[in-house]
Amino acid sequence: MSDVTLGQRLEELRLAKGLSFREMGDLVGASAPHIRDVEQGNRRPSEALLEKMATALEVELEELLRYSTRPPARQMEELIGQDTEYSLAFRKFVEAVRDNQIPPSEILDISERLPKKP
Repeated sequence: MSDVTLGQRLEELRLAKGLSFREMGDLVGASAPHIRDVEQGNRRPSEALLEKMATALEVELEELLRYSTRPPARQMEELIGQDTEYSLAFRKFVEAVRDNQIPPSEILDISERLPKKP
């Protein structure tokens, strides 16, 4: 992975579309200063905002998530709410990744082999 930040990638995509901060904000329901702060790394966007930005920029959400440092806390909380055993499973997985120094590429390869949604 490159050293490009989420904010830098968002700026690159926004400028490629010829959008100002205000125009981007209007498309996603955020203020121009909020968009600027996200691009400058002063604010971390919610996943909901990232989804709207992906749509506005005509890219897949996954394209933006590659650059995000925000963990998928909302999705993890939802799963734990359905079954508390997920909490232990997530902790053990993180521990195994850290201890075995499993690179992100290997985790992504594994995830690609999982069954797809119908």
